[in-house]
Amino acid sequence: QAGPVRLQTFETGDGPNVIIFVHGYTASGRIWRMVQEALDPVRFRSIAISNRGAGDSDRSDREEDYFVETFAADLHTAVQALGVRDFTLVGHSMGGLTVTAYALEHQDVLRALVLIDPGSLDGRTRAGAPVANPATAPAQIVDELRAPADFLAALRADSDRNPPARLSAGRTSMERVRLREHLTELRLPVLVVAGDRDTLVGVPNILTEYLTLPPERRSLHVFHGVGHSPNISVPRELAALLAEFVEETVARMVGV
Repeated sequence: QAGPVRLQTFETGDGPNVIIFVHGYTASGRIWRMVQEALDPVRFRSIAISNRGAGDSDRSDREEDYFVETFAADLHTAVQALGVRDFTLVGHSMGGLTVTAYALEHQDVLRALVLIDPGSLDGRTRAGAPVANPATAPAQIVDELRAPADFLAALRADSDRNPPARLSAGRTSMERVRLREHLTELRLPVLVVAGDRDTLVGVPNILTEYLTLPPERRSLHVFHGVGHSPNISVPRELAALLAEFVEETVARMVGV
């Protein structure tokens, strides 16, 4: 129960390193399944949350329930209900906007932040054109060809149940968000992850977010031959990257 709404969660492991996963625009918490399965349950506890309107989480017909700001507020309430602190927060695509908005307000409870092919944090691409429309952009075939059929079927079933208000409000919210100018305020380690075949957000846009972050706290990893969703196409490799970042890179950056 996250305040006024009930949010679906997928949880694995009971290790000392806590990771919370936030999905993107039309997806659900289910998109993290293979990454969670690849994390060592002795070393990691992972929690994937389905936002309002996603999966089996509560839904409504009000567009204001599906803005980035609402998702970030729900995330804060969910974290309080889960009773976790000193955790790593991971966001994919539109989820990158959600976790950035959360991190800017709640750095005190975070250990680190990970942005995976994040949507434009300035609401537009580096060249000034509008952010790509996830509803009409070409399918990321390079990712889906590598994923199990049953996983994709379950993920698509969740997507098919999206309320129309979530789709229209998500688009509006992504266009109007202006978070990039605040990235310099982040004092925690941040890992930016990209697929070099991402045509939905675009590598130049992702690199702009990375270069805006404080140099002493930023890390970058680019997967080659991967599209917008490394969590679908290379989940084991992504899990290994997250494990190294959490257990080694973050420790070096914060001097612990």
